[in-house]
Amino acid sequence: MVEPMMTARQVAEVLGVHENWVYDQAVAGGLPSYKIGGARRFDPEELRGWIAEHRGAEPEQPVSRERRPKRRRKVTKRPDNEQPRLFE
Repeated sequence: MVEPMMTARQVAEVLGVHENWVYDQAVAGGLPSYKIGGARRFDPEELRGWIAEHRGAEPEQPVSRERRPKRRRKVTKRPDNEQPRLFE
């Protein structure tokens, strides 16, 4: 018996990711999918194979995120005796 095709929402629930991520990966060719009648569909067997291939696939070295120093805002003080002027 053939299993019914899965929707992007169902795949997102299985993978624990956002539905948009599923679409992005499918369009890019990273996630096996079929476009049927204008909608993306996923074969459950192919999805299982994809999960098996990618399970535990972490990059060997973590991507370094350089921290930029925070910019300090220049604070200018108004003299205490000066009032803001509405009209000049």
